[in-house]
Amino acid sequence: MNLDEKLARSRSNERIDFSKYQSVGKDDPLVEIVSGEKILVEPCWMLEDDWEGQRYRGYIASHPEYKGVYIRSELASRLQTAASALDDKYRLVIRAGHRPIEVQRRILIDCADDYKQANPGASDKEALEHAREFVSDPDLTLPPHVCGAAVDIDVKDIATDQLLDFGSKLNDDTEDSFLWYPDLTQKQKNNRLMLLTVMLDAGLASCMPEWWHFSYGDQVWAWFYGEEDSLYSPIDL
Repeated sequence: MNLDEKLARSRSNERIDFSKYQSVGKDDPLVEIVSGEKILVEPCWMLEDDWEGQRYRGYIASHPEYKGVYIRSELASRLQTAASALDDKYRLVIRAGHRPIEVQRRILIDCADDYKQANPGASDKEALEHAREFVSDPDLTLPPHVCGAAVDIDVKDIATDQLLDFGSKLNDDTEDSFLWYPDLTQKQKNNRLMLLTVMLDAGLASCMPEWWHFSYGDQVWAWFYGEEDSLYSPIDL
């Protein structure tokens, strides 16, 4: 699949039948991502206003050994490839990788609850369906983050020490976060395309509702690249 084909695939609104992609249970350990010349590790739980980070903080408070960002080793290798392909003035900022299933369930429940608060007439079913647009339900899928198969990414300008403008914050559960959301400035669109290109070139899959989310070896990746199975199952640290 060439880059043009990958970019076209990233625009797809196809509903994925996750039951078609069962994990082969590949043995690939979790490794900790560390900061380097082209990668900066600043987890979402270090950001006071990050909605998802708040859920991680609650978990880390009772699991102090869980203090880094971890992903499968093959994903880590491809992430380094993507970072190296960035223009020298940029640096990948890693916000999240592996996610404990306890955190995954908490995020799903809270996303649904927030939707009901904002939409008082919504039913529990409607709220859960909305939440599932942004958060994988462990009862239905093999969540990419829980499998250690996904990363959430920002990009920083090294000279200014400022994050690039992508048109929305990470973990924003509105249409603004959709990868190809049309109502963006040209600069915001260019920034998204730049990030998308280096990640696709490294063999990762994009996520239509979240411009910051990329994966390797999960069910979305299997669908994206036409594989028969996914590689990874849920894993604990």
